Amino acid sequence: MPNYAAADLVAPGDLFQTPIPPGMPVATRVNAREAYPGVIRPLDLTVISIANDHGIRRALRDLGIRENEPAAMMVNRVHRGRFYVNLSWVMWQADILPFIAARDWEAQLFGDTGSFAIARPALTLDQQIRRFLFLPRFVFQMMRAVSGRQTRLHANLAARAAFNPGTLSDAGLDGLIAPFQRDLERACGWHTRSSMVPVYLIGFLSRLCGPARMPQVIAALSDLGEIESAAPALRIRALANELRSRNPDAARALAAAPDRRGWLRANAPDVAAGIDRLLERYGYRSVAEFVISGPSWAEDPRPVIDALTGLLAADGEGVVHQADHAGAMAALAQGQGPVRRRLARLLVRGAQLGARTREEAKANLIIRVDMMRQLFREIGVRLAAADRIDNAYEIQYLTLDEARRGLRGERAIDLRALAADRARQVAAFEGEPEPPDLIDMAETVTLAGVDAVVAGALLYGQGVSGGVVEGMARVVDTTAALDMFEPGEILVAAFTDAGWTPYFTLAAGVIVETGGLLTHTSVVARELGLPSIVGVRDATRLLRTGDQLRLDPAAGTVELVARTG
Repeated sequence: MPNYAAADLVAPGDLFQTPIPPGMPVATRVNAREAYPGVIRPLDLTVISIANDHGIRRALRDLGIRENEPAAMMVNRVHRGRFYVNLSWVMWQADILPFIAARDWEAQLFGDTGSFAIARPALTLDQQIRRFLFLPRFVFQMMRAVSGRQTRLHANLAARAAFNPGTLSDAGLDGLIAPFQRDLERACGWHTRSSMVPVYLIGFLSRLCGPARMPQVIAALSDLGEIESAAPALRIRALANELRSRNPDAARALAAAPDRRGWLRANAPDVAAGIDRLLERYGYRSVAEFVISGPSWAEDPRPVIDALTGLLAADGEGVVHQADHAGAMAALAQGQGPVRRRLARLLVRGAQLGARTREEAKANLIIRVDMMRQLFREIGVRLAAADRIDNAYEIQYLTLDEARRGLRGERAIDLRALAADRARQVAAFEGEPEPPDLIDMAETVTLAGVDAVVAGALLYGQGVSGGVVEGMARVVDTTAALDMFEPGEILVAAFTDAGWTPYFTLAAGVIVETGGLLTHTSVVARELGLPSIVGVRDATRLLRTGDQLRLDPAAGTVELVARTG
C-alpha cells in the first residue's frame, strides 16, 4: 500500500476556518474536543492533524476507495478556530464499510444524534462493487492491526526512549520531520483499523443478544486486563495504598508540601521511584493528548502527583469494585441455546481483544505525537536562540513549513511578526463563546433536549460501567479546572481523554456529554469499576458543581437529587 507523500500534507489556506467540502456539510466537536479542547494552534494543525487526517483515510484505501482525498483536510475541519470532525465524511465512510450499519458506527464512537439526518454523498455502484472486491484485503489489514499491536507498541516505546533531539544538528532535526509525519500517519491508520474491530464485534453481539441484554453485554466487555490507558491509574492507586499503609499521616504531609515530588523523594523514596518509573513508561501522555504545544506528563507530572495526593486523602473514598464480568457472562448465557452461548462468548472475547487493541493503537499514535512534541520543542528553542521568535513557546503560532524555513536559516519571512499576528487571532477566537457541538455548513444544529432542570429531574444517557452511586457533582469545563477536583466527587465533563485517567482514580462516578461504548471514558471506567454514563447531552450546562447526583448506569439515568444553593 503506497504511502502519502510528504508533499500531500498540505495546509488549508485559512488556518482558522477551513472550507466546507461539497456534499459533506455536517461537522461535530464531539470527540474532536478530546484531541484539541481549545482554539487550535497553527503548529498543531499542520504537524499533527493533517497527518492524522490522511491516516484515517487508509481504511478506505484498503477497500480500494480513493475518492474525496484532497491534499488538505477532509476528515477534519476548523470552524471559528475550533477543531471539528467532518461527520458527513465519517458517515460516508461508514456507509462504505461492509457489514455494519452507519448508525452503529456513529453511536459507538460519537454518540447518537437521534433523528437528525446527516447529509453525505450516496454510494456509487463502482464504490459498492469495489468494497466487496477488496474485502479480503480490508479484513487482512484489520487482522494485522490486532496481531501486530504489541510489536508496534514496543517499537514505538523504544524509539521514544532513544530519541534525544538536543544531540542533533539543525539539518538532522529537519531531516526527521517528514519521516516522523509518515510514522504518525501510519500510526493513525492502524488506530482507525483497530477501532473497526470492536465496532463490528459489538454490533454483532448486540444483535445476537438483543436490547434487553445490553447491560449484561456492557458489563461483559470489562476485565480486559491491564490496558494501556487504564494502567497508569491502577499503578497510582497501588502506590497510594502502599504509602497509606506505611504512613497514615502521609496524606496531610504531602498535601501541605510545597514541593510534593521532593517530599516523596525525601520521605518515601520507593514511592517516588515508582512515580519515576510510571513517568518513564507513560510520560508520553498529556491532558490534551494531540496538542504538541501543551505539556506531557514527563514535562509536567502534576496530574500524576495530584492524583496520588488525592487518593491518599480519600482513604479509599470513590474507589469502587470491578465489574462482575463472570456474572455478566452467566446472565448473557441464561436462556440461550448452546450454539448462541458459544457464539456470544467468542464475540465477547473478540470485542475485548478489539478494545484492548484500540487502546494500544491509540497509545502508539500518542507516542508519535509526543515525539513530534519533543522535536518541535527543540526547534522552538533554537529559533528563539537565533532571535527569530521572542521565546520557544511562540513556535506554536507558526505552521510546519514556517518552522522548517526558520530552522534552515531562511530570512525571507518575519517569523516574529507572523507569530505575533497569529497569537492575536488565537486570542480573538478564545474570547468568543464556545461554538456549537454540531454544525450543518456553518449553521448551528440544535438537537432535542431540555433547557433547565430542578431537583428530582432525570437526565438520560448510556450507562457503560458500574452500579448505582451518589455524590456531589464537580463540573469540569476546562482542563485547568481539573486541579479543583476533590476525591469522592462525580466528574461531569463534556469529554475526557486518556490524559485525564489519574483523576478517574479519585472520582465516585463519571458523566460525559459525548461518546459510546468504545470511547475512552467507557473503556477505562469499565476497567476501574467506575460508575459511568456517557452521552448525557448538555450535562455541563444543566448541572452545577455542588449538585447532589444519583447515577444509575443500568438505567442510563442521572438524577438531580438536590440542587446546590
